[in-house]
Amino acid sequence: MKHRAPLDMESADTFFAFQSRAQERGYDEAFDSQGRPRSHWSPLLSELTSLPTSEIRARGDRLAKRVREAGVDFDIFSHPTRPTQRWQIDLAPVVISAGEWRWLEKALCQRARLMNLILQDIYGAQTLMSSGAIPAELVFADPTFLRPCQSILPNAGPLRFFAADIARDENGQWRVIDNHSETLAGMGYAIANRVVHSHVTGDIFRRCNAVRLAQFFQNLQGSLTASAGRDNARIALLTPGPTDQDYFSHAYLARYLGYILVEGPDLRTKGNQVYLKTLEGLKEVDLLVRCVDGRQIDALELDPGGLSGPAGLLRVNRAMPHLIVNAVGSGLVQNRGLGPYLSRLSRDLLGEDLLLPDARRHWLGDPQSRREVLDNLDTYIVRKAQEGTGRPGQAELGQEPRALSSVERDALVRSITMRGAALVAEEEFGFSRAPTIEGETLSSRPFAIRFFVANMGSDYEVMPGGLAMSVDPGRAVALSTIDGHNRDVWVLSDAEQRPHVSLWRPRMENARVERSQRVIQSRVADDLFWLGRYHERADWLMRVLRGAYRRIEEDSGDLDGLTAVEKCLRTLLEKSGPLQPRTTDRQIERLCVELTSGADRYRTLKHTCEDLYRCANLGRDRLSFEAWQTLSKFRPGDAYLNELTRASASTVLDLLDEGLSSLSAFSGLMHENMTRNFGWRFLDVGRRVERAYNLCELIDTLFSRVEEPEEETNALRLMLELADSYITYRSRYRIDPKLPLTLDLLLLDETNPRSLAYQLNATSQHLDALPEGVRGTPLPDDKRLLLAALTAVRLADVEVLGAAKTRDQLARLMSEQLELLPELSNAIGRHYFNPADDTPHRVHTRSETVP
Repeated sequence: MKHRAPLDMESADTFFAFQSRAQERGYDEAFDSQGRPRSHWSPLLSELTSLPTSEIRARGDRLAKRVREAGVDFDIFSHPTRPTQRWQIDLAPVVISAGEWRWLEKALCQRARLMNLILQDIYGAQTLMSSGAIPAELVFADPTFLRPCQSILPNAGPLRFFAADIARDENGQWRVIDNHSETLAGMGYAIANRVVHSHVTGDIFRRCNAVRLAQFFQNLQGSLTASAGRDNARIALLTPGPTDQDYFSHAYLARYLGYILVEGPDLRTKGNQVYLKTLEGLKEVDLLVRCVDGRQIDALELDPGGLSGPAGLLRVNRAMPHLIVNAVGSGLVQNRGLGPYLSRLSRDLLGEDLLLPDARRHWLGDPQSRREVLDNLDTYIVRKAQEGTGRPGQAELGQEPRALSSVERDALVRSITMRGAALVAEEEFGFSRAPTIEGETLSSRPFAIRFFVANMGSDYEVMPGGLAMSVDPGRAVALSTIDGHNRDVWVLSDAEQRPHVSLWRPRMENARVERSQRVIQSRVADDLFWLGRYHERADWLMRVLRGAYRRIEEDSGDLDGLTAVEKCLRTLLEKSGPLQPRTTDRQIERLCVELTSGADRYRTLKHTCEDLYRCANLGRDRLSFEAWQTLSKFRPGDAYLNELTRASASTVLDLLDEGLSSLSAFSGLMHENMTRNFGWRFLDVGRRVERAYNLCELIDTLFSRVEEPEEETNALRLMLELADSYITYRSRYRIDPKLPLTLDLLLLDETNPRSLAYQLNATSQHLDALPEGVRGTPLPDDKRLLLAALTAVRLADVEVLGAAKTRDQLARLMSEQLELLPELSNAIGRHYFNPADDTPHRVHTRSETVP
């Protein structure tokens, strides 16, 4: 049961009295058995209880806003029908005293050294297995034991990254729940928590004299640079990609450390070196920080379906053992079955008693342990021995035999008997509790903490903080949470803290003048290209919908272009499938609703805005904070898109104007603030190609056939409105819109940034400035197609195209453009985003090979 009390208390004594009544089973972090506050919690409790309710509410709202802005709480690739775990950071952190931290540091570093020695032996001499200190079956039954790495891991240096999930039992004894050595195990989340938390509680953090994280990561940067072997090393974080549930952590950590975030297809092996594929060619990679499952890193020697690394990576790793950290194969020590053997291993390998024991568990591959567990099955929870739970909060809960049906229980007994080596049995674990703020009330929730350890060259060092997550003590025996509730961890110091230096502000000795625009991965260029396309597509859909709703609201019939509007709506909707013919006067309004959020349509405004947000998220390290903020309103599930799909016609107009303002602001920020590098060029090329296509489609829809003069005039007004060129037309001509004049403005005028000729010419200039990804051909496909499209437009005669008798030539020109523009987009993708090789190949024809 949770005890709650309002936070607008007059004194700290009231708060302490509340806590003394909140005693429950288990260890209380903040209060002793008499209800008195523990000394290291007193500063934080005093700070919190001195704040009025309004301030608590305001800080909580700011914290939630910062979480949304950082993107921590959103899985951008989750399926719309699948509920996602929201990331919720509590305003109240978990506090660790200076004295206890010194002990935890020592214990965690000891465990990291022990795990390193175990790995070195298992992939080396294997004396631990031959002596029986570690059962051979435990190792060989573990799928993370990778035999091809036996000649690599012992030469790869020490285990670089290690993390441990720990919690207190009922007696206040810290115990390890799980070990993590395969990947970085969510280190990026811990940094993001601290960054967003410090924006809201930085004043309290300083007054509590808590230790900052920056020094730890500066030391980590230095040690990784030393491992890479040169000062200006190119260090990359290898991630499975944006579909991975831990992608945010990888991306955030890469940005924080200033490293390149890469995926398997971004890399290529050649000789004894790994290269990064860039627009200019291959660039050497000096060090790879591995954030992927080692089994998936090389399809040639490991899992044939593993595409998380380039083919041949293990071969290169043999020649360069220090290339990858953590070394491939290090996930073996995550096996929970090692727990019962660690105390003896610590004495044998380190000559020390193990300071931080594991949770009480049995490895079910051991016959004696298996018999004991089967005889007392209801007192245990059965779990996988090797789970690889890198994502914080998503460890599997395991099976509780006492809660199973007879059929399920029999199946579990058979599983234990037949494949016990892959399972462990654990006793239930009691978790300690700490204060938590929920809205305007105070409660106490059980938690576990993930601490992070890194090798700094000479020894291990523990990050002075961690990631605390609330758990359900009735179900969990691991770091598993249902609601994503987590807390920052503050380590208090008994010494004066040095001035704050953030890693976002690198020291001058680490900085260097550099204007190179060439180190951009092909994949990143692809993301930016589609960011530009989705931006322009969303802008166009909003303009079409705004034009339609304005005419519906005016209720003036065809005199104001309802027929032309309906044609535009149908053209856009038919991209997703056929439509029923018009049957009622309210058909146009239904078409607007369908185009906004139709469930069976993929080319709707809702889907386009979601795609826009996803692409922006992928290229976020290329966008300024202000640019990101302008697009954050289109985040799936947030208020703007929800309101847009439910609002009435009059309200939708205001929302569309609001959305267009955000898109215009983004365009302005990109124009004024983004460095004119290759990334900017691809972003702009995407916009130009999409705008050109939309304009051609509009002209083809409205003017490929001759209409009545009045209807054509209304259609011309609509076209000028959608192309945002009405004012330009009126400033040049004092007459109603005429087709030849409008075509000159929107097709041929290269000074009009909304014209087709302008889009094609701007794209041509961008392509001329990009590096040649494929050499040996006189004119690449993309430039050839663009030249054909631009030449056709420049040679066009608007008087002939706009002739009243026939529109055949206009229809042919638009049809030609509508065929060339998708081909141009595909050719750009083949040329720059999916290069097959970095060297030209001579083509041998039959006449060259046959004498």
